[in-house]
Amino acid sequence: MIRIVATAEQIRQLNEANELIEIVDETGKRLGVVAREVDLEDIRIARTRLKSDQPRLSYAEVLDHLHRLETP
Repeated sequence: MIRIVATAEQIRQLNEANELIEIVDETGKRLGVVAREVDLEDIRIARTRLKSDQPRLSYAEVLDHLHRLETP
């Protein structure tokens, strides 16, 4: 296993994150993504949202939207 030691500033950012964390090199190239653990509050929020009557997008619709954002 490879161990990477984070700086104090990186640890602060990791601790404050409430969504996915993208790890990039100095040129912006994506190296990986870190997801924080799901807790009971996350599950409660997800269940509440599932019960709502708000419109939802399919996975394919979300991917299509993201691809359109990348296209100049």
